[in-house]
Amino acid sequence: MSIIACGINHKTAPIELREKVVFPPEKLALYLQDLSANENIREAVLLSTCNRSELYCDTDDIDKVTDWFCRHHRVERAELQPALYFYREEKAVEHIMQVACGLDSMVLGESQILGQMKEAFSESCAAGTVDTLFNRLFQQVFAVAKEVRTNTAIGACPVSVSSAAVSFMKENFSKMISESNVLLVGAGVTIELVMRHLQSHSPKKITLVNRSVEHAQELAKKYAAYSAPIAELPVALMTADIVVSATGSTDPIITKAMLSAGTKPVFIIDIAVPRDVEASSSELNHVQLHSIDDLKSTIQKNMRGREHAAEKAHEVIKQRTQDFMAWLHSLELVATTIRAYRKQIEDLCAGELSKSLRQLGRGDDPAAVLTIFARALTQKLLHTPTVQLRQAGFEGRIEILQLAQQLFAIAE
Repeated sequence: MSIIACGINHKTAPIELREKVVFPPEKLALYLQDLSANENIREAVLLSTCNRSELYCDTDDIDKVTDWFCRHHRVERAELQPALYFYREEKAVEHIMQVACGLDSMVLGESQILGQMKEAFSESCAAGTVDTLFNRLFQQVFAVAKEVRTNTAIGACPVSVSSAAVSFMKENFSKMISESNVLLVGAGVTIELVMRHLQSHSPKKITLVNRSVEHAQELAKKYAAYSAPIAELPVALMTADIVVSATGSTDPIITKAMLSAGTKPVFIIDIAVPRDVEASSSELNHVQLHSIDDLKSTIQKNMRGREHAAEKAHEVIKQRTQDFMAWLHSLELVATTIRAYRKQIEDLCAGELSKSLRQLGRGDDPAAVLTIFARALTQKLLHTPTVQLRQAGFEGRIEILQLAQQLFAIAE
């Protein structure tokens, strides 16, 4: 068994690379099945979010994993390699726990990542790439995340990408939010959180555009906003002062051509990965375009006071990692012991069988040969355990005798 955690994240790769290395949820099972069938990987869980794409697997061949990343995303190895990180064994387990607890997130302590990891684990189970090792590992990971969330202040005064987007908007937009028309594109958790944080700023108007009109209407009604179908996006852009976009689209849904149709200054925060807004849109004089990576400084300002909680969380993770590795090493010790014991018995049996075959070969009575074989093998099998049990009894080591009764299922 060799546990590996590898991937890229917001610390090692800019958004231009991260958006190339995304595993769409609808294709996750196909990616996992391909890994299992072609890359000599025994178990695997694949996690893909706006800020990271990571593979957790049980394998002995790291080069194959790197090649797999490059092949499935048509990224040159020279481009991906500098951003790709690998953790092995204890470091891998510790990293996975840190990710689940939000300690490796752009927003320290954010809770959304845990739900994403649980979903990734569930998808991997359904794809048949999770067995005993990873089932035990991820149950431990989820338990640690709950412990950290319950026993530390890491989740106090929650900061999220959505709240950071609103703070960034307040700090960098030239007008007051209360005087602005805000256009939100998408209707997922991220956009709903943006709407929630916008409430205290009372924008002049909030319009929600989404592919699913019903979902947009439901969310808009909840926050007293307006909704519009995706077909009306170009028109909505013409009147917007601020745009925040966060959809799951793999291609840009706001193009430079759409934005070229207007001249009104527009402040855009694109927090989707892959990006929703065509990058070349920033070339337009009236467009001020920002990506999720531009929020980092705002997020850092809002995270003061969480450092002590993070230290406590790291201590918990360190201990739970050691507990898991101790369990894993005990499994390896058990397997080694069973193999050694089996070989010992097989060698004893082979030795006695060789004698019996020679006796049969010279014409000895088969019944007598089998009787001698059974008696000799029994004596040899019992000799060492008998000596050890007598010694334990002589020394008063009752626990050894009790363990032997349990081990050999001896009824008192």
